[in-house]
Parts: sequence; structure tokens; C-alpha cells
Amino acid sequence: MDAITTGLDPAEFADSAARAVAACAALDPAGRAARLAEDGLLGVLAGEEVGGLALEPRFAVPILQAAGAGDLAFPLLETLLLARHLAGPAPDIAAALIAGEVRGTIAWAGTAHPDLTGTVGRAPMARGADWVLVRVADGAALLPAASLTLSDAIGLDETVPEQTVALSGAPPAARLDGNTWAALTEDALVLRAALILGAAETCLGLAVEHVSTRRQFGKPLVANQAMRHLLARHKLALEGLRGAITRATTSASDATGLLARRAAFLTAAAQGPLIAEGVIQAHGGMGFTWEVPVHRHLRRIRALEAQGDAPRLREAVAAALIDANESGSP
Repeated sequence: MDAITTGLDPAEFADSAARAVAACAALDPAGRAARLAEDGLLGVLAGEEVGGLALEPRFAVPILQAAGAGDLAFPLLETLLLARHLAGPAPDIAAALIAGEVRGTIAWAGTAHPDLTGTVGRAPMARGADWVLVRVADGAALLPAASLTLSDAIGLDETVPEQTVALSGAPPAARLDGNTWAALTEDALVLRAALILGAAETCLGLAVEHVSTRRQFGKPLVANQAMRHLLARHKLALEGLRGAITRATTSASDATGLLARRAAFLTAAAQGPLIAEGVIQAHGGMGFTWEVPVHRHLRRIRALEAQGDAPRLREAVAAALIDANESGSP
């Protein structure tokens, strides 16, 4: 579907996504899948042949942003990507994901052996999923969760916990080639950045509310100039992240676009934790309590940073820029 001919605007998805995320808070995982499917959010990126909208990743940005802002306990990023990239090799599964009839996730860490044995990790909410996509040397394989042995990983994020996955050599339901897996992982970068943007926005909003209403020595905390400067710096960082995501979703599908997508995620991985940690500082001792939700967003941001392997990607981008600079020098 061509967004120009349909007249769709990505911002049109923001309100419906925010309402769906809020409604999901009172539901179990199966109920969340059904609600998100009912609102038409799970098939935004998937092809029309499997019941999707066939839209560009920029249309998923406000949806992921709402999920990050609302601390959604659902592997939404993974579901959107599976529905999109399984439309060819496994259309029935893609259609079931879009309809909320089954749930899936992706193991982001590790590579399975060629005979589909071994152990992979960082699979968000694999416990309760029907399908798990795992990386192999030449692409990826989609495996039924019933054939896997899951164990809870030690992680920060309690909203979307990760599992470690032990494979048993079961035959896959579908395979993705190397190019498709590469495209999936590149799509994931911008979507992770959108999740982090939403979480960071919520954190900053909580800080503004706190310093505007809490009083010390007879005046609100916001009267403190240092506090205003702190929040202003974080707001500037937030808008820089928003701009990086916009550039990433409007760049061409070439080397420049690839760099923009990687830069958007790395910006989110750098600025997101700083914003959340600054908000905890603004709350003082209250920022470390369970009653204040800032730490939950910080945990999610850190988990997304790890799933995207930010340190390795940062080194790869730096090396590519150095090589390009050297090759262009006289």
C-alpha cells in the first residue's frame, strides 16, 4: 500500500495505539494480543496478502512509541517484524500473528547450530509464545515453542522478561535467508529507538510533574535553576532522538539510509538511559522506589539497548566511518 495514494499519516496511529496500550494493562498476554489485533496494530508492516496494511516502518514508529510510553507487557516489536517477514515463507503463521490468534518472539542473541541445536538468548516473552525465530548461520529459522526448552534469563526488564532458549533439533516451520534476516534486524533498530523514545518521554513527563508540584523550603523544586537546566538538557536530547528517528524513517534504502537507521538506535541507546537516570535524580530518593515507575522504563531501555547489541554496532559504525573517510582522502 502506497501511503501517498492512501493519504495516511503516521501520526494517525498514535491515539489508537495509546488507547490500546492503556487497555492492555488489565489483560493477560493472550488478551493483549487480541486487543492489539482488534485495533489493527499488529499488521501495520505486513503485506496485504496476509491481512496487513503493507506500510513503511515510519508508520510503526508512533505505535512503538506508545508501547514504550505505556510500558506495554507484550513483544510488540517482535510481532510486527515476524508478521512482515514471514508473509512470504509462512503466510498462515503471519496471518495468525496479525489476528492475535498466536504469539511469537525473536531470540536476539546467539546463533543456532546448523542442525538447529544449541542455545540462544534474549527472547522477550518467549514463555507463552507459540513461535520463536532464532538466528542460524545463513539466516533464521522459525521454531515451534513447544519444541524448545525455556529458562528465565537474568535481566533488568521485569515488564517484558527475556528467556534463554535451548533448541532440540526440531524441524523449522519456515526459514528466512540471510538477506531477509539482515533486513529484519535493520528494521528492528528504528523500532527499538521508537520504544526508547516513548519510555524517555514518559520519564521526562514524570519529572516535570514531580518538580512542579513538590515543594522544598517553601517553593517548588522547579524554582531551582539547576533543576530547570537539567530538564532542559534532557528535553533537548529527547528532541534530538526524535529527529534521528525521523531521518532514519525518511532516508532512502541505501548506505546512507542504513547509517541513519543505525545512528537512530545508537542515539536512543545513548540518550535514553541518560534521560531516565536524570529523572531518577530529579525525584531524589523517591526515584529508586517501586511506587515511582521511572526505574521500570530505565530497565526496559537498558534491555532494548542490549537486544540491539549497541556496543558492537557502535564499533561497526565507527569503523565504517573511518574507512569511508580514509578512502575519500587524497
